Amino acid sequence: MSNFSLRDMNRPILAEGLPFPERAPDDYEYLADEPGYDPSQHLAPELPAKTWTLADFAYSESDIASVASPVAITTPFRLLSDEGVAAMRKVALALRDERVSGERTASFLTGGVYRSKFLRDFCACPVVIEFLSQIAGTRLMPHSMPSQQIYINYAPEEVEKAVDTWHTDGIGFDIVIMASDPSSFDGGEFQFFKGSKFEAARLLGTRIEDLTDTHLTELPAERVESVTFPAAGYAVFQNGAMVVHRANRLRRVSERITLVPGYVARDVRCDDPTHPGVADWGEPGIRAELARHKAWCARSRLDALIRELPLASDDETIRRELQWAISDVESMLKILEAKSKS
Repeated sequence: MSNFSLRDMNRPILAEGLPFPERAPDDYEYLADEPGYDPSQHLAPELPAKTWTLADFAYSESDIASVASPVAITTPFRLLSDEGVAAMRKVALALRDERVSGERTASFLTGGVYRSKFLRDFCACPVVIEFLSQIAGTRLMPHSMPSQQIYINYAPEEVEKAVDTWHTDGIGFDIVIMASDPSSFDGGEFQFFKGSKFEAARLLGTRIEDLTDTHLTELPAERVESVTFPAAGYAVFQNGAMVVHRANRLRRVSERITLVPGYVARDVRCDDPTHPGVADWGEPGIRAELARHKAWCARSRLDALIRELPLASDDETIRRELQWAISDVESMLKILEAKSKS
């Protein structure tokens, strides 16, 4: 059997970005009056002071090798200027009437880039993408599923509800941007577990694949890090599919708005971290988005296979590499087949 494997190559397989859909799902419409996005006016990026790696959270070498970046999470870093904070908060408040509630997240809005041109331009901004890629140590791009390019989380009106319970994200990478003045509310801390998702699942009494669901069990306090945002406009970067995190309860009703832009690694050698459960999240057009995403993964790998497969490869190597290249499309077909039978 040949030793050739695209996954073992020393250089990444960098996929090109997907074009934004020509037509948004019918359920969305853009704000009529919002600020225009200008990176020279709205950004003030500063690198984080500290970064935790997946190794710091007791992930194995094989676990780390399966993802595109060894970064777990960072301390807060400044991303937005004062003008950027004002513009982003204005947009978030203008969209507040469209928010919905869920079991895990008490009050949130999806599909931000279909609703706001400001948010769409921010997520696609080359300055932001280059800055976050520097932090991650791998090339990133806005998530190939537009509905996952930005969420907005609002504080619940009932203080007994958590803003967001313990979970992992259904996508790989994201940032959490604080859009409200953190000195204006009590509680509501962004927290993360300093350990692997495997250990967290055991402590929460759940399965790994169910970590994207609601989890109200408390994790050991000595293993939980609470993040202090110095001001609005600061953010943390995280490998959200690997880091168990939450937004804690507020102790009094307050404005607490965070925006959560989602990103995907352009290096498609690694397993796709997108959770299959996103197919049931309910956003308009999300299954077609997921199909585009899976096709994008497969096309990028097939393009690499066309370029790199040695002509001396034996049958088993060819079969193995083709199977890996189309595995994401096959997983999407299985999702659709399961839905057709339910």
